[in-house]
Amino acid sequence: MQHSQGMQTQDGRNLPARLACILVIFTAIFSSNVPTPLYAVWQAEWGFSSTALTAVFSVYVIGVVLTLPTLGALSDQVGRRQVLVPGVLFIVVGSLVFAFADNLYDLALGRFLTGLGTGVITGTATAALVELDPDRNWPRAATISALMLTAGATMGPTLSSLALHLDMAPLLTPFLMTSALGAFGALTLLVVRWPSHLGQRRPGFRLRNWRPQEMAVPREIIGAFAFAAAAFCLSWSAGSIYAALGPLLAAELVGIGDRALAGLYAAAFQLVIGISQFSSRHQPPRRLLLIAPLVLALGMLICVAGILLTSPLVFALGTATTALGCGATSVGALGTISLIAPENKRGGVISAFYVVAYCALATVVLAVGASGDAIGLKLTMVVLGGVCLVAAGGLVLLGGLRRLVGMRREPA
Repeated sequence: MQHSQGMQTQDGRNLPARLACILVIFTAIFSSNVPTPLYAVWQAEWGFSSTALTAVFSVYVIGVVLTLPTLGALSDQVGRRQVLVPGVLFIVVGSLVFAFADNLYDLALGRFLTGLGTGVITGTATAALVELDPDRNWPRAATISALMLTAGATMGPTLSSLALHLDMAPLLTPFLMTSALGAFGALTLLVVRWPSHLGQRRPGFRLRNWRPQEMAVPREIIGAFAFAAAAFCLSWSAGSIYAALGPLLAAELVGIGDRALAGLYAAAFQLVIGISQFSSRHQPPRRLLLIAPLVLALGMLICVAGILLTSPLVFALGTATTALGCGATSVGALGTISLIAPENKRGGVISAFYVVAYCALATVVLAVGASGDAIGLKLTMVVLGGVCLVAAGGLVLLGGLRRLVGMRREPA
């Protein structure tokens, strides 16, 4: 009885810290998606190319990749809060840079700082949620984190679209609100009661002896890793094209004159991805990777049809279908990696997995932007739809062959 009361007391003491972690996860993803509907506005006002637009979007990747294998691992040694607070401050400063930007370089700097903050926060705060959970329930912490990712990714572009619709200084107001939210999150992290084993530097730690987390893929899983990474790259690349160019495509190629409404396509895309991930989480990863990439490719083809027909309705249907495929594909790929990664090397394998995905994401988005400038966005999207179909078909065929080989190797 006393033990039960102690657990409840510990849970009650940890609850404020858990809520603070949930808040900063939401803030990081929210801030990453606030600019999405506004890129087309900046482009129209400042007259930069689609290549430049996608380059600004991709700068975010540099920030995330720099912090992913470094500061997340550092939090194991110096304490979660000591790393989370600077991460949130990156978000605050990045939002202020966006708020007062008057050229393309300011946008790139704001995007880079946001990437740094997001890279620091997401992994560190999720790990803290597990450690703060009274039962150290990893699935529960991961589910909460995923819900905050979806909420932030949906609410960010929704806020910007609302500011556009109401003409509430849309290039200023959303970022001031984001910086205020980040400042509140940092203050909350500092003032809530925090368990000593998570909030203090480990005895004997010296920064000069610290090294970034090693990223390595064991030889025995390289084939399965490459297969899952290819599927994940397909999912993230498609999602990033919508995040970078979705409102622009809706406004210029589908005939949606209201930029606020065009921006809501990005919010709806993120919402459907979250629903897809949540509904797919109990499905076998292998089954997801045999079906979901084809759903993604089908969605891209429907989007192309919407562009060719100048039909907002068809484009919306394609957006939702693509998002369903993206969400399920990412769940299948992450599930596969979690299953095949050796426990003692899981951190390094997952870090390598994300670095590959982020680098592929940046490459694809930049290529689409450059192609849009060279041959036009409409033809680029037609070509991209075909590429997605071929890539998805190849993944499904490879997955089917791997399954067939595995069945033949099983004893009768």
